[in-house]
Amino acid sequence: MTQVHSQASQQQAKPHPWQLQEHTSSYYAATIRQPVQYPALEGGQRVDICIIGGGFTGIASALTLAERGYKVAVVEANRIGWGASGRNGGQMIGGISGEGKIAKRFGKQGADAMWEARWRGHEIIIDRVAKYAIECDLKSGYIDVASKERQFHDLMAEFATLQARNFPWECRLLTREETCDTLGTSAYVGGLVNMRNGHLHPLNLVLGEARAAQQLGALIFEQSPVINIRHGSTPRVETAQGYLDADTVVLAGHVFHRLEQQRLGGSTFQAGSFIIATEPLPEEVRR
Repeated sequence: MTQVHSQASQQQAKPHPWQLQEHTSSYYAATIRQPVQYPALEGGQRVDICIIGGGFTGIASALTLAERGYKVAVVEANRIGWGASGRNGGQMIGGISGEGKIAKRFGKQGADAMWEARWRGHEIIIDRVAKYAIECDLKSGYIDVASKERQFHDLMAEFATLQARNFPWECRLLTREETCDTLGTSAYVGGLVNMRNGHLHPLNLVLGEARAAQQLGALIFEQSPVINIRHGSTPRVETAQGYLDADTVVLAGHVFHRLEQQRLGGSTFQAGSFIIATEPLPEEVRR
């Protein structure tokens, strides 16, 4: 592992006025399978790797590193999965933004690499759900729909790509009538079913991975906003009540991070996600 921070000079940062928060009120928070709370960081500890951020990136990294024998600690400002990781749509779908452009630029080698990457996440999730008995309502099956003929042509091209690569999981194109029968609406001109894609309960997934990481020796701290990273031969991650010395520091967060603004301030942007869950609806309303 290489050191993320190697400057001899120290970067001083003023404490941020964090307001510690519990999970937002949501369907996901109301249906947590195994509620758990982790302690706040107090005092000082020494680890191989310190991960700042307790979402999918931070927790998945901690689990991977713990599996490989590293002493790792995660510090989260609020609760594990508090941000987008615990309140997203829950879709497990293949595809990487811009992969077509990457494939064109790097040719067949690039296209092959993108193809492997677009399904690698599925493999990791499915393997971990089984290995660590994570109850996150993982279900197979997903349909992309087209509201215009041009969009249906794109789905046809995707289907042709799946066939050309001998895609081993069930996938099929649906006509307008088949799509209507499947979804109960005539709003779409067609669809593409892919049974490798699916859906899950994202908050239960990240909490399950956190439990697995802890069982393998990872340290997890919640309600512990990081207020400063001291640079040096051994970086120090500081919170209001404690610190972690580590060979390597991983910044595993996005829009909520206020650290390293001089280097990373212009590297992230906020993106909205809007999801609604209703009470059970009567048949006439569903129609």
